[in-house]
Amino acid sequence: MLRGIGLFLVGSSVLAQNATPSAEQLFERLSPSIWVVKTFDDAGKPIATGSAVVIQAGTLITNCHVLAKARKVSVTRENVAYGATLEHADTARDLCQLKVANFNAPPVTVAPSETPKIGSRVYAIGNPRGLEMTISDGLLSGIRRTANDEFVALQITVPISHGSSGGGLFDAQGRLIGITTFGLRDSQNLNFALPSAWIAEVPARAAAALATRSEPKPVTTTQAGVAQVFEYRLRDRVTGLTRNIRYRLDRIDGDQLIFNQGGRVERAGGEVVTLASVVAGEYEVAMPPRGWITKTPERGQTWQLRYENQVQNQPIRMSLKARATDESTMRIGDREFQIMRVEFTGFTERRSHIRVPNAGVFTANAWYAPELGRIVRFDAKARGGTGGSTFLIDETLELFDIRKE
Repeated sequence: MLRGIGLFLVGSSVLAQNATPSAEQLFERLSPSIWVVKTFDDAGKPIATGSAVVIQAGTLITNCHVLAKARKVSVTRENVAYGATLEHADTARDLCQLKVANFNAPPVTVAPSETPKIGSRVYAIGNPRGLEMTISDGLLSGIRRTANDEFVALQITVPISHGSSGGGLFDAQGRLIGITTFGLRDSQNLNFALPSAWIAEVPARAAAALATRSEPKPVTTTQAGVAQVFEYRLRDRVTGLTRNIRYRLDRIDGDQLIFNQGGRVERAGGEVVTLASVVAGEYEVAMPPRGWITKTPERGQTWQLRYENQVQNQPIRMSLKARATDESTMRIGDREFQIMRVEFTGFTERRSHIRVPNAGVFTANAWYAPELGRIVRFDAKARGGTGGSTFLIDETLELFDIRKE
């Protein structure tokens, strides 16, 4: 079959005319290169489903967040399944390369590296909601960049659903221009794909990340005197009040990260060296002397915490058990981060305005991102006291923006 060429009989002659392939022709040609990714835990229980694109013989590309927590990975299509192994992981860009033995599915053609034009028609092929081999179309509606003009994502009007992650985004000629990745909740036609030009860089970036893994550093670095800002939102669920908390990295002094003109000093990994004032509610009021989490814990790891803080000359005593419970991913802005959740349970003792100690239960969950070396979400609840000296705490602190100033 000749693709992209229409044959027309005019009298006794045959005329060749360039034509754009139809959606039907594109699907017929490209769908053999799109596969379902399935992940499983140690017991063989399914975890997640996504999509992957064949980029060369025995090699597929998908999103790293599809593979989160996976102990086993397979790629399937119709009634055929192959075991897959992770070959290269560029987690910073959320692109992972899979290797499959004895796998001969045809690779796609990757479009040239020049930026595609906004307004051009694009097609996505993937497996949304487990509906294998689904094609949908739309427009390339925008090119998203950071304030420093760094490429972030292709914005598209093509529908994206759970299971589409890792699928292919193609131009009208059937060339791969992106890997469909995510959409914004409660928004219509605000969906995004990672540029296909990044695929060729995955092996080198993965190797570089492995080389530096033995010396983990947070992304809180200053370049050319530009400060890094982590902005959180603190919400009191009892009163419904919210306010923003900014941690601005002013400079790095040896192994110390100086925030808010010295008001908070940390080390890589999250250890708190100095806390001059309490600005982030229970996250700082009840915080252990060196911080809630100072390095990535092992899943299932437990430890005990007993300490006393002084807040406005009032002692707060804490007796807690900590347990690292599970791993997942969290999206902050345009990036996806691997996170570990740590659960804290126990008791707190606080003095009331009449200086009578009141005991109560305390529970908290902290979500820690190793790549950032810091907690990205913290939920705390406490209740105790008697009579007119009761206390009730129900707060959440969540990181929602990382930027340079």
